Amino acid sequence: MSELAADTLLLPPVKDKKIGSWSYASGRISSLEVNLFRKNGLDRLYAADNEQDLRLLMQEHHYPQEEFNTALKLERIETFGLLEQVAPQDGYRVALMLFADVHNIKFMLKENLKRDNRRSLDEMSHLLLQPSLVDPARLNELVCGIRDKSDGPGWVIPLIEAGEKAYSESYESAAIDRALDKMAHRLAAKMADRLNNEWFIRYFALQRDLINLETLLRVRSRSVSETVYKDSLLPSGLISVKLWESLYDAEDEKISMAFAGTPYEIFAAYPEEYNEGGLAANFVRDRDRVLIDHIEKGRHVLSGPELVLSYVLAREYEIKNLRIVDAAIRNHLSLEQRNALRRDLW
Repeated sequence: MSELAADTLLLPPVKDKKIGSWSYASGRISSLEVNLFRKNGLDRLYAADNEQDLRLLMQEHHYPQEEFNTALKLERIETFGLLEQVAPQDGYRVALMLFADVHNIKFMLKENLKRDNRRSLDEMSHLLLQPSLVDPARLNELVCGIRDKSDGPGWVIPLIEAGEKAYSESYESAAIDRALDKMAHRLAAKMADRLNNEWFIRYFALQRDLINLETLLRVRSRSVSETVYKDSLLPSGLISVKLWESLYDAEDEKISMAFAGTPYEIFAAYPEEYNEGGLAANFVRDRDRVLIDHIEKGRHVLSGPELVLSYVLAREYEIKNLRIVDAAIRNHLSLEQRNALRRDLW
């Protein structure tokens, strides 16, 4: 059991079924994989000249025919709805989706700090993530105190209280992020351990390491205190927290050496070059590539959660590609500039 998973946090409820199988779920997903933007589709996507070209490509790949952002939101809702429908173990869906709720709680808590100037739910709805496990309207009532916390989901209340406590102790909104990000990963790690699927456990471990690496690069470039750095680190990755802590004021070469023999060797040059123009965006691209490489391995498991989840996660990165191209069109980026941001799938 991972260090993150070994705690007493209440978990979100799951809806495990007594019928169905991963073989059936894999068959359903296999029939949908043809809708993904594969290499040729991504080539066409990144060469799109205008919004009309983008919308036609989305239509070809069976996205809802709605306004751009609405279409992406509806596609995510449909994809996770399908996962809920076909997966015999609902814990996988819940572990992935709980991060949307944590994002929404963080945003609402910080909005609530504005008191009389805080926005209504309608005004901030476009900044909230869906689908989520808890309806955003109910969540907002809990955060604002309109609804009594005794009427809230048991796993959500400790998150709200932890965010409020973190802010009250520091009066920094960033403290809310640090506290709740840790709790989100604790919940996901606990759920992944219970599901006992090594591919899924490793997916979250990679995520935690990559978040820690980005934290390290950012604090070194911004002269953030060692205390805040250590408070931001997530345990239970492939690299120990003790090693991450030791890298705070380490030489670039030592940091690069720490990645030897890990999936992060491609980041060896970043400690020295991260502050150069455009390198932060390149880091995020390369970070996503590490995760995509791991997701792609799940496609080769003929029947099981890996194949099903690889489709769901590929659709997530496909949506990221669509957002990149939409922004590139609006900002008149060249094909070369666009391709530098591209997330290749399979």
